[in-house]
Amino acid sequence: MKETAKKDRTHSLGEEKIIRLLLRFSLPATLAMAVNASYNIVDTIFVGRLGADAIAALSICYPVQMLLGAIAIGTGIGAGSLIARSLGAKDQKKASFVAGQVFLLSLLFGLAATLTGLFYLRPLLVLFGATPEILELAVEYMSVIANGALFLFFIMMMNHVTRAEGNPNFSMAVMISSAVINIILDPIFIFGLGMGIKGAAVATVIAKIAGVAIQLWYFLTGRSALSPSLKHLRPDLRIIWDIYKVGLPSLLIQISGNLAIIIANQILGGFGYIPIAVMGIILRMQMLAFMPVIGISQGLLPIVGYNFGAKKYRRIREAVFKGAGAGSLYSTLVGIAFFLFPGFFLKIFTGDPGVLDVGIKAVRIMVLIYPLLGPQTVSITFFQAIGKGLPSLFLSALRQFILYVPLLFLLPRFFGLAGIWTATPVADLLAFTITLALVIREFRIHGISLSRS
Repeated sequence: MKETAKKDRTHSLGEEKIIRLLLRFSLPATLAMAVNASYNIVDTIFVGRLGADAIAALSICYPVQMLLGAIAIGTGIGAGSLIARSLGAKDQKKASFVAGQVFLLSLLFGLAATLTGLFYLRPLLVLFGATPEILELAVEYMSVIANGALFLFFIMMMNHVTRAEGNPNFSMAVMISSAVINIILDPIFIFGLGMGIKGAAVATVIAKIAGVAIQLWYFLTGRSALSPSLKHLRPDLRIIWDIYKVGLPSLLIQISGNLAIIIANQILGGFGYIPIAVMGIILRMQMLAFMPVIGISQGLLPIVGYNFGAKKYRRIREAVFKGAGAGSLYSTLVGIAFFLFPGFFLKIFTGDPGVLDVGIKAVRIMVLIYPLLGPQTVSITFFQAIGKGLPSLFLSALRQFILYVPLLFLLPRFFGLAGIWTATPVADLLAFTITLALVIREFRIHGISLSRS
């Protein structure tokens, strides 16, 4: 019975209506991302009540946290793929061993992050763009996060493991539980106990510890399909290489994007800490607003992948076009809302007049090319789905780093602070043009028509 259900689910990818499939696959992906992003967004909303300097400090810490997250996600994706393939091959022992290696890697990366924080945190934050006015606040927040890095790595990596063994509901339950704890504790530690920005970090770490405790309970009480034990903590370089062979592209994409944010913060620091605070808020606005677009692209991946394997090219065309259309419609509506009411959205995070003044101008520049972001994101997913990782990696890096970073250095020379905000839509427009050309070329290679005929 179960096998029949599995076959029916797979078969539906090649037969069911594309719109229905998109909704079924996109909504869970969007929800998962919303829960995962809630930590940072909730922290920013509460910390915003402490002042513009506190938001700016959090903005400096944001790419550091994202770098840690990039390592965890890259490792988790690689390990999840290896575990799924091992279970598919009925190799339970290998799957459990891979889970043990993930335990080990989370310990090693956690220890490395904590030691780096203990000895090099201050110079690193200066390197990442912290100005004298916000350095101490950034140190206050990031020192707590660095000390709790082990739990961040563990919860994110092991969620990929539980998903790979076929239990996405448990993975989601862990993330939701941890996020709710963070939301409850944030105001208590920040305001109730008077800990300020440090309280936000403490709340985040405690929430992660709670999530890790739930995961350990799951694995240690035999509820998992995997049975990692102490002997599986012995490092196996071959297994570790297999993990990163798959996870490295995702890791590189994440790192390139975060390096670009670090460079932007360094340049913004020359204009004071207010623009740094503005950039941090806009990044969080975009993170929250564009989750459905990323959800659409993630939902598209199995649909395009299955139909590519089945050589059902008309369904591929329909899926890509409808996904791009839905993404474009949504991102256009978001862009219009941000352009018309920037102050309303900025005030969710802060009421500081200086931040609002700079932020309103910045938002109205940065949203100009929003309608193209849906098709751009879907196009990158198209290449991933048909097994072409290099074009996907190139196109991701193109928008986030290759085009964006040179523009960050060039445009402020002519337009001052406005040049930094302008770098985003210019990079997006250039990247979209190149992406469109590559997608059309790929369609023609496989004989996929650009028209309905």
